Amino acid sequence: MIREALVFLLTPTTPLAKKYGFLYSSIALQHRFERCKKAWLPHLKHCQDLFLETIQDLPRKKSVVVLGSAHLHEIPLHLLSEHFEDITLVDVVHPLKHHRLAKRNSHLKLVTEDLSKSLEKLDKINNLEELHQLLQQLQDQNLFYFEADLVISSNLLSQLALLPIEAVERKIKRSLSLEEKDQICTDFAELHLKNLKNCKGRKLIYADRKVIYRDTKGEVIYTGEYPVSFEGFTKLKEWMWQLAPLKEASKDYSIEMKIEAYKKD
Repeated sequence: MIREALVFLLTPTTPLAKKYGFLYSSIALQHRFERCKKAWLPHLKHCQDLFLETIQDLPRKKSVVVLGSAHLHEIPLHLLSEHFEDITLVDVVHPLKHHRLAKRNSHLKLVTEDLSKSLEKLDKINNLEELHQLLQQLQDQNLFYFEADLVISSNLLSQLALLPIEAVERKIKRSLSLEEKDQICTDFAELHLKNLKNCKGRKLIYADRKVIYRDTKGEVIYTGEYPVSFEGFTKLKEWMWQLAPLKEASKDYSIEMKIEAYKKD
């Protein structure tokens, strides 16, 4: 408890990150990783193997950008450092360890940014229609742009819509239907892909495409899908990620994710 409290107090955060609990979520994610590392290992190996395969024929290996870098579980910092000189990590909250490393290493840059450009507007959204209007407005904006020899998007797609969905549900005082949530998740994911395509350099994306909940007997009790178009990308591989084994998120169910990897030059 003392260690977590110190990390919470010492980690640099923005008002936006504090307001929406990103720092707490970041700390919780690291603890889940420590508890579930054995179950996560196959997923992490797939990510790292594909990273190494993707850079084999990369013409230049000077710079890399990681979108949704978090704790870099998928591609550890030492692996990035072995192959690239300049490393840029992009997220709403960066772990304290990364802040400390960036102070000692001029080749490591931390960019604190909301890649969806929606969070600061959530207080003004009062209903589902206004959220759809915001998504329409974002269609006409350049949400982010990075130039690097390699730009990596790391398991971001289904995460981008979570806070907007929660904000709408609080305002309308009801839970959105699965169909409504799927549409919002898909719209945010499409926005991310559109802007990722516009970045300069080779793109590598790990995308969660399906979530599966299983009961204590292993029977499927819920499946959610994100029907996003990856037109223009080349599919590399797909696999299942045991995100939360039984008793991790709940004593009643486990959570798996179907991950697909794509690249684009």
